[in-house]
Amino acid sequence: MLLICLLTVFQSKANNNEDRLAERLKKHVSVLASDTLEGRGLGTKGKIRAKQYIAEQFANIGLESFSEDYFQQLDLRIGLARVPATNIIGYLRGSDLELADEYIVIGAHYDHLGYDYFDGEMFIFPGADDNASGVAAMIEIAAHFAANPGSHARSLIFIAFDAEESGLLGARRFVENFAYVDTDNISMMFSLDMVGMYEANRGLHLLGMGTLDDGERIAREVAEATNTRLRRLTDEVPGRTDTWPFGQLGIPSVHAFTGTRSPYHQPEDTYDLLDYEGMATVTVFLQSLIRVLSDEPVLKPSDSFERIQDPAGLHLSYGLSAHIGSSYHSYPDEFFRAKNLFAASFGFFVQVNAGNKLALRPEFLYDYHGSQSAEGQYRMHSLTIPFNLIYFMGGSATDGFVKLYPLAGGYFRYNLSGTDGGESLDLGDLHPASEWGINAGIGLQVMRFSVSYTRRWGLTNISPFPETDIYFNGRYFSIGYRF
Repeated sequence: MLLICLLTVFQSKANNNEDRLAERLKKHVSVLASDTLEGRGLGTKGKIRAKQYIAEQFANIGLESFSEDYFQQLDLRIGLARVPATNIIGYLRGSDLELADEYIVIGAHYDHLGYDYFDGEMFIFPGADDNASGVAAMIEIAAHFAANPGSHARSLIFIAFDAEESGLLGARRFVENFAYVDTDNISMMFSLDMVGMYEANRGLHLLGMGTLDDGERIAREVAEATNTRLRRLTDEVPGRTDTWPFGQLGIPSVHAFTGTRSPYHQPEDTYDLLDYEGMATVTVFLQSLIRVLSDEPVLKPSDSFERIQDPAGLHLSYGLSAHIGSSYHSYPDEFFRAKNLFAASFGFFVQVNAGNKLALRPEFLYDYHGSQSAEGQYRMHSLTIPFNLIYFMGGSATDGFVKLYPLAGGYFRYNLSGTDGGESLDLGDLHPASEWGINAGIGLQVMRFSVSYTRRWGLTNISPFPETDIYFNGRYFSIGYRF
């Protein structure tokens, strides 16, 4: 609480400089998002100019380098081509003898989409909000701490990541192959990615703040002291920005983000559209938050984050799902099968993750299904509960926030009502009121969304005639959203 009180005093001083801070932020963005930098795409001369500009700012600020310069050279393979790329890395040594060997990383990717041609005309994707805004804020945060030596107990690393738009490649290479820092000594990571639309999006998101023990409480107290509006604070590491490779190592990681209301990934994402007073508010808030966190006696992952990282740990989530496809009845003792009819179901699911690989997902669905029959159409309204075991596959093809998975399990169905040829079915006597079956399929999880193809096979004989066996079959394309 003492630190929060000190921050209130600090904030009153910072307000006097906020107009000048907004001007400096605008200058950085106008340079990085200018047409002469060609959208900062991989392989462009413009990205080389951006790299040089950021390195010059690091040098002017007085950041130390881990080697003879600020550059970590990356030799990337994109498709069949090898493309050079560069992370730009500087640091400030912490003032506390016991904590100085621990690091807080403040990162922002500086690459963007480059340019393209449409009908013979060149279109540049300047990437002002995505992510010249984050780089500008990072530079000014570095300048603040360099100008206030002794204000941070832990050491601070500032990184302009390359090749984020190509799959977080710069961040991946840093955590995999940066010889000067042991990732075990990184206590916290921030990715500043799209922070230029504070007012338009009505505040700042801190996605992943809950991965740090007590992180959400600290962030809210700092926000109150700095008069900053916070929106979403989550306890999951976002997969769409450079937080992901750090989070995979169990490092609490936060995506500072004002939203996608800017012309995201469009040629219209220009520097004149950004909210620089809002960017200054975000920058001062992050300076204050990093200052408080750098002085915390212990920075450790939250219990919920550790459970996700633990191969045997359990993590509960829930969401909505919808299935659309077709169903039919099979006659195993006959030479024919019935024709398909449209089938659909929707409802909600609960997902229990056991570490990063296994999950159990029961669903609770209203189910509309049926089949062609001798009487015309057999239709049923049911409550169906599939329960599937999911295995998230590893390997380079599915690494990161995209995961391929097979699924298998069973289902229970309770039939509410039905008709055959327009006549109501007598459930419980001639037709079973409940059924059992099995499921199998394959799916793809992309962040919070999942899509899958699933087959259902009934194990309960639903025939009203003793001499005939009839079983349900269904095929579904499904989509799910996990909250």
